Amino acid sequence: MQTTDDGNGSDYDVLIIGGGPAGLSAALQLGRSLRSVLICDNNEPRNEPAVEAHGYLTRDGIPPQKLRRLGREEVAKYGCEFQESQVTDITRDEDRFTSTLDTDVTVTSRKIVLATGVSDMLPDTDGFEELWGNGVYHCPYCHGYEVRDKPLGVLVTAPEQLEHTKLIYNLSTDLVVFTNGQDVFDEETRSEFVERGIEIEGEPITALNGTDDGLESISLADGRNVSRHALFYAPPTQQHSNLVNQLGLQVNESGLVETTQSQYGTGFTSVDGLFVAGDASSESALSIPCAVADGSMVGGTVNLELSRETFEERW
Repeated sequence: MQTTDDGNGSDYDVLIIGGGPAGLSAALQLGRSLRSVLICDNNEPRNEPAVEAHGYLTRDGIPPQKLRRLGREEVAKYGCEFQESQVTDITRDEDRFTSTLDTDVTVTSRKIVLATGVSDMLPDTDGFEELWGNGVYHCPYCHGYEVRDKPLGVLVTAPEQLEHTKLIYNLSTDLVVFTNGQDVFDEETRSEFVERGIEIEGEPITALNGTDDGLESISLADGRNVSRHALFYAPPTQQHSNLVNQLGLQVNESGLVETTQSQYGTGFTSVDGLFVAGDASSESALSIPCAVADGSMVGGTVNLELSRETFEERW
């Protein structure tokens, strides 16, 4: 690591923006490859409401905060540095990025890995946000086993979300599909669901009711309360960071950054030297194991790019 001439910051091989599973996994590969790395994180993880994280081999059931702490401890062993801050501006000059932090510090780096993830866009329904991660879940792989064989619900507000119901159908024989007043079923699909014992509730939802122990019931516009132990909903997402728009990165119809692969690796974007890893990327599924895997691959890609450049520079 080298201090810049103006004394206002430092120069790194790689700046990683986002200290979640993807960012930390990328940092691990880069730190072990002797790269100087700064990780900037504003400590707003997407899975903060969740009590446990599941599906990650050897760490199944671990609290998300503990997973992040262990990840930081591991990458710190290889010299990676941390700043609890948000990157507010990025510019590029020749072979360096200059990034401004909300602490009024500027740092330069040869490469940037954007691992800022996405934010869930939850319905503006009483009790929904309060129970998110504790009775209301987005992922059956992350939380389905813990509520197996219980009275479950699925919130489906668009026809393309109906496939999500089939994952929940495998978990319980007591299943209600809530459409929140939306017309999501054609006649054939409705018949298929009813024939399998799945109840369809078309009344608009007015509130989700529960305690610190989780969801208890769902209130409908006609005054009824439907008792449910858990509700699954796959919400739309948006980029967690405005840097995506600021940098002019290409996004798909779902708002995820378009990344590409080459014979040298993955995570490439439309901006040379800038890579995306984890949930923010169109190449990654939204789960901790997938984010870790994607971060590892992107970290390896960035190291290879740096190695190739250094090899050419020293010739």
